[in-house]
Amino acid sequence: MTTKHPNKKHGTWEQWLIFLVGGRQLPLETRLLNSVCLMAIFIMVFNIPFNYFSGLRITAFIFAIFTMLVGVAYYLGRFRQRLIPGIIVASGAGVFLFSINYFFSAGINGASLLSFMLAFILVIIMSPKKLYALWLALFLLAVVGLLVVEYHYPRMIMVTYANKEAQFVDMAFAYATGIFICFFSLGYLKEAYNREKRSAEQKSVALEKMNDEKLKLFSIISHDLQAPLSSLHSYIRLVASDRLTTNERKQVEGGLANALHGSQEMLSNMLVWSQSQLSGFRLVLVRNNIHQVLKPVIDVQKIYANQKDISLEADIDDSLHALVDRDMLQLIIRNLLANAIKFTLPTGHIQVTGTRLGTEFELMVADNGIGIDEAQQAELFTLKTRSTYGTNNERGIGLGLFLCNEYAQAFNGSLTFESEKGSGTTFRLRLPAVN
Repeated sequence: MTTKHPNKKHGTWEQWLIFLVGGRQLPLETRLLNSVCLMAIFIMVFNIPFNYFSGLRITAFIFAIFTMLVGVAYYLGRFRQRLIPGIIVASGAGVFLFSINYFFSAGINGASLLSFMLAFILVIIMSPKKLYALWLALFLLAVVGLLVVEYHYPRMIMVTYANKEAQFVDMAFAYATGIFICFFSLGYLKEAYNREKRSAEQKSVALEKMNDEKLKLFSIISHDLQAPLSSLHSYIRLVASDRLTTNERKQVEGGLANALHGSQEMLSNMLVWSQSQLSGFRLVLVRNNIHQVLKPVIDVQKIYANQKDISLEADIDDSLHALVDRDMLQLIIRNLLANAIKFTLPTGHIQVTGTRLGTEFELMVADNGIGIDEAQQAELFTLKTRSTYGTNNERGIGLGLFLCNEYAQAFNGSLTFESEKGSGTTFRLRLPAVN
């Protein structure tokens, strides 16, 4: 019990920090603006009464106005996500109010120049690069202008400190405040940089891994296409030489038909996958009757099932409707049925059912085939492709199931399975239903 409380508090603190500063959906500069504004407001809560009781009452009043303007900048950055207006409000207010405060806090002998330096560092940290020249010119002109004015008109500078001790305390407090803000701002910036760097490295590793899988995929496809094409070429040469008997020709043609059917499915999946890689998923969600969409697919797959002496039955509720892409849903069920046929022994059984479950509908494809090895189940929906062979030596590479899972997620649905070696496999596709 005692070990859970710190983690819970830590998690709550992180949630509050993310809420106040903004999550990673906001640009880094915007999060820096929000964090700097929060720190400035926090420090001003102590700085305003400190200046007031130190005799710098005008400075306290100026800082109070500055705090309100910083609050406006924070609102623009955090809740309106308007970075540039927020930076302009905060920076412009800082330059203007610090310039006024310069004349009421001992000028060059006070803490105003330190405040200008600190404000400039923070503005550069949180500003986009295109505003650097503007802030550099503005801060230089403001500081140089104030020094020139003080040099020629020293009487304009007012020393409002209660005594020499108050002046030293104000300088020490301003310096400590600057160190505190720079420490946390630069620390936050460095941590954000390291976080982005780690994220980029992880994405680079994932991309490299995916590229390796793609190369392996192309290698497997090129290898698996050679066998049926080579067999077809040999068959054509034998037919041309008239060396085959009628029974031999029928036997070879049956084998070629199965091999070409598997190659056709593989190339079809490959074409769909390569298109999605080039242009992304293009969903055309239309209200469809699920029974009517899937009936042509099931009828075609029954032909292939009958060739292996496998019974394929379907029971899909006629009232089921959903917003789906017709072609993608057909591709999912076609791949699931093709796999079921591939890994079911002759005289086996495949059942397709479609029922409504609350706000969803479930399509189930169940077979009593050879099942899936436990070692392969964890990688079933990944691109870790490998050549697989069905009960009648049908070839496959596993790309079809990967596409099924990707398209199910694109429909805001899910694809799950249960399998037991030697007892069969059941796939469940759940998608949102409509009335």
